[in-house]
Amino acid sequence: NDHVFQIILRLMLHNLTLIFLSSATKIYSTSYYELKKLEFFQISMTFWTVYGQYCVWLVKKNNHTSGFRPALITSGGRGRPSRDISEDQVKYLLENNSSVREIGELLGVSCSTVRRRMADSSLSVRMNYSNISDEALQRLVSSFIQECPDSGIRTVSEYLNGVGLRVQRSRVMETMRVVDPVGTICRGIGINITQRRSYSVPSPLALWWRIVIHGGIDGYSRKLMFLTASNNDRATTVLRAFLGAVQNFGLPIRVRSNKGGENVEVARYMLKHPERGAERSSFITGRSVHNQRMERLWRDVWCAVTVNYPSALQYLADTAALNPDGELDLACVHFVMLPRINWHLELFSVAWDRHSLSTEQGRSPQQLWIRGQLMANTSIPDPSRPTPLDTEETVIVPDTPENIRTQVHGLLQQRIDPLRDSDCSGMDICLEALQLARQTFPEFS
Repeated sequence: NDHVFQIILRLMLHNLTLIFLSSATKIYSTSYYELKKLEFFQISMTFWTVYGQYCVWLVKKNNHTSGFRPALITSGGRGRPSRDISEDQVKYLLENNSSVREIGELLGVSCSTVRRRMADSSLSVRMNYSNISDEALQRLVSSFIQECPDSGIRTVSEYLNGVGLRVQRSRVMETMRVVDPVGTICRGIGINITQRRSYSVPSPLALWWRIVIHGGIDGYSRKLMFLTASNNDRATTVLRAFLGAVQNFGLPIRVRSNKGGENVEVARYMLKHPERGAERSSFITGRSVHNQRMERLWRDVWCAVTVNYPSALQYLADTAALNPDGELDLACVHFVMLPRINWHLELFSVAWDRHSLSTEQGRSPQQLWIRGQLMANTSIPDPSRPTPLDTEETVIVPDTPENIRTQVHGLLQQRIDPLRDSDCSGMDICLEALQLARQTFPEFS
């Protein structure tokens, strides 16, 4: 990058200076002088080669980030015309934690120009920090920690940024020490407390909650396109989530998925779309373990969202309060748990899109998404032909009978709010739903 190039050039200039001074201030033999002159010539040639590569890299870098340029404003007077940079553009980039230098690169102007426009609009980086009180901040952080208990300082800060509150890191750290002292200490010394217990299932497929999470992530920015939980793994369900992402963010150039049958409808949509098609390899497949973006996402989803739900449901099954083989019980579980899981996934998505990436100089997926949009790099290369789909990794999730699901959900919607506050991951709400459904529909038990 730019910093590495500058370090190399400075070291080479330092070596050239030492060689020149040693040759100019002392008298050596002819052979030693010729040797020094040859060494000076070689280092000089290497210096100018590296310097030339650095200049070429700068040109490519400037051209790469020059997809968007504000319009020129000509006043008819003397001097260079100004750029049409609105207050809303600068404010939007500041709200997404972009620095003055990054704003200048994205808009194609200098840092001084950005600072002048900020001064004209009375904007600053510090004004974006929230003046929320300590009590309100503690309540907000406490509610988030309760829903996502394994969240640290960075995750909480990212969540606050996602809901429009930019809070100093020192305040977030102090708030975390107050609302979650045990978790802060455990994370600080690297302790992950996991309760181990015996897991007993009488036979294959005897314990299956029929809850599936589907997700899509942008390969360039790591921004989440969709992340939803459902009670089936049908291709139409995945297509519905995919089309929602297309409506919100636009049609992707290419989709990469595993070889599961649940992705067939998405593949058909991309390969038959008039703006994409098979000749552009609009849909490619491969092993799920090679999809690094999604595999890394699933790990964080498990740690921050879904880790508590299997334990809660398993506890209900161990205490005989829930029958995992009963269709009535599963319908109640889906009514209560699916809205809660989707709600937690929304909270997670807000924090994920604002988390910093170490491999991208601390930029967040949201910042990379904005940067990619401004670069407007929409050229489609000539890739290889698409890989045909097969069903080697297809997972078939059985459906709850329609009559049971319709009647049970119709009853519970009038009596129970699945998103109300719960201190035990919704177990109390699930027990209430089970009791009501069993009393009303004893023939389904």
